[in-house]
Parts: sequence; C-alpha cells; structure tokens
Amino acid sequence: MQNTQCICFVDEILKGTNTIERIAASAAVLKYLYSTDCLCVTASHDIELTHILSDMYDNYHFREYIRDDGIHFDYKLKPGPSQTRNAIKLLHFMDFDTQIVEDAETLVSNFINSKTW
Repeated sequence: MQNTQCICFVDEILKGTNTIERIAASAAVLKYLYSTDCLCVTASHDIELTHILSDMYDNYHFREYIRDDGIHFDYKLKPGPSQTRNAIKLLHFMDFDTQIVEDAETLVSNFINSKTW
C-alpha cells in the first residue's frame, strides 16, 4: 500500500453556519485531519478552536492596525492566537452611529465579565 501525504488549506471552515454547531463540527473535522498524514493550515476567526485544538495545532496570526485611512496588516506571522478584536473598531471606522458602537462595546464588556449574552 502506498503512503500518501496531504497538504490541506482551510479558510473559515463552515462559515455562515450557526455558531455552536460550526465550532463542534469544525473541531471534529480538524481533529480528524490531525489524526491523518495531513499538514493542515486553517484560517478561522473562531477563537474557541484555538482552545479546543491547542494540543494539536500551533496558532499564528496576523496583526491588524486600524488607522484613519483604513485597516492595515504587516502580513508577518506572529505566534499564538490573536489577542486583538476589531469588529467594533470597524463599526467606528465605517461611521456607524455612536449609539451602535457604544451598545456593542457594552455587550462585549458584559460578555467578558459574565461569559453569557
């Protein structure tokens, strides 16, 4: 039997699906790929996957910089999962109403403190 090797690139696995099932199904797929002779490179915004798969996959990220003229990346890989958040900064940058930005910031703060929505 011939030994085959695989390189797999996955970008935003199961994007557009409901959060709980996306995380569970994505973790199951990535665990399976890990168990095979496959080099798997995955891009995801699901921070939960970095915790679930931390003993199987190495984490790297690109750092974003939001300035007055837009969002910028230096495209240099940095170790570990990203520690920055940018969705609310993008709301502000795109001139969403101040009340929307403030409400989003409050929701994030409450979630960080209580771990519930």
